[in-house]
Amino acid sequence: MTPWLRDFIDNRVFGPNHRWWALWVVVISVFIATTDVGMLTISLPVIITEFRTDITFAGWIVFVYALVTGALYLPCGRLSDLLGRKLTFSAGFLVYGVASALAGLAHGPAQLMACRVGQAVGAALMMTNTFALTASLFTGPDRGRAMGLSGGLVSAIGFTLGPVVGGFITFTLGWRYIFFISSALSFIGFAAARLLLLDDRDTGKRAQREPFDFAGAGLFAVGLTFLLLGITRGGLGYWGFVLSAVFLGLFVWREATCPYPILDLALLRIVPFAAGNIARLSTFVALSTNELMMPFLLQLVLGMDPLEAGGLMTAIALVLMVVSPSAGWLTDRIGSTVPAAAGGAVVAVAMYSLSFLGQDSTPAEIVPRLALLGVGLGLFQTPNNHGLISSVPPERLGIASSVISIIRSVGRSLGTATATAFVGMRLAAVTNESGPQDLAALNLAGNPRLLEAFMEGYGYAYITAACLGLSALTFTLIAAAGRGEGTRKRS
Repeated sequence: MTPWLRDFIDNRVFGPNHRWWALWVVVISVFIATTDVGMLTISLPVIITEFRTDITFAGWIVFVYALVTGALYLPCGRLSDLLGRKLTFSAGFLVYGVASALAGLAHGPAQLMACRVGQAVGAALMMTNTFALTASLFTGPDRGRAMGLSGGLVSAIGFTLGPVVGGFITFTLGWRYIFFISSALSFIGFAAARLLLLDDRDTGKRAQREPFDFAGAGLFAVGLTFLLLGITRGGLGYWGFVLSAVFLGLFVWREATCPYPILDLALLRIVPFAAGNIARLSTFVALSTNELMMPFLLQLVLGMDPLEAGGLMTAIALVLMVVSPSAGWLTDRIGSTVPAAAGGAVVAVAMYSLSFLGQDSTPAEIVPRLALLGVGLGLFQTPNNHGLISSVPPERLGIASSVISIIRSVGRSLGTATATAFVGMRLAAVTNESGPQDLAALNLAGNPRLLEAFMEGYGYAYITAACLGLSALTFTLIAAAGRGEGTRKRS
């Protein structure tokens, strides 16, 4: 190693600005997770055509990822607290990279599905650490700005670029290169984690002596799996919820009686943490409602092609890129209450305004409403994350980060199921069919009665989402009262 390079590493990378260098590990993980969503989704029609399978397989390719990550977030968070964030973060990049490379080499649906499970394991190890690592790196007044940059800004860029880059790669190189590129980024992240993160295993000597609660981890994984299956897969009927209640009830009993639980139930008695997570759940249910309903409105009702529809929907991500870092900066100066509460209110207004769109709506009417939703989400997310992380003790950052990630998965699943239920009920009243409705085959634009039924369900879904925005506002204020913040920055 040359003297210049050694001096750069010692005095620059590991100097006073080391935390900003280490933040790049979080940036890489968030970028991988967000871009992969769009890249894979855009390539699914090509994948199912090559493998000669059906759209059900495409749905499971997406769903199994959410299922496994949701079930593993909590155990991975506990492992992070026990073994250190550097080790678990590095392992996550490595597992994700290997699974992505194997996915690119898959010769059939079963192999690809198994690789998606591997990707989910790696993603759980990575994403359960993002909030915790940022919080441990930034304990002072720059925490909000760091969260705005690594979370809001990078997420917005990833969600914006994912479909565009994925479409280009699929068209020019083939869908397998989507996985190969993800693999390469993961190995870069692995190298960055090994190089830039400090060994933090010695910071939790007490935790290192605590055994891992395998029984609790198993009960939680099974319970959450049945819950997500019950929410998103109607074929289970009520059994999904019944079994979920049984296993999650056993999980709570186990954690209340276990000397070293995987989830410290005392966290749920911290008012700012509990109320803040309810506010977070509300916004993710609302967000997933728009993510599901808007493409159908734009393409099946207004007759836009996927490129036009995708272009209009990028309005949310583009606004997020601007607002999220600003919200982080604002949080560092006045606290999280005002921007998060304002964000919930703006989400409510935006969702209410979107409920009035119809078959005669124009892009000039749609884009400002979507942009307003982006403003609300940008104002809410970073301050909410800041308030949640700041409300828990440092030795429980891994578990707290896991709970935050679980709320995101459950919120997205619940929002999708709720919006689908509203539309499905209205369509069933017209078609007299109680099963799933193939919206593309129903030809909404050519059947006034079906179109009217769809728009009624659409309106109910967005009105519900507007109420959830008000719920986010309410529970943000409850969280603020719990930590005695008011409108002033915490000291």
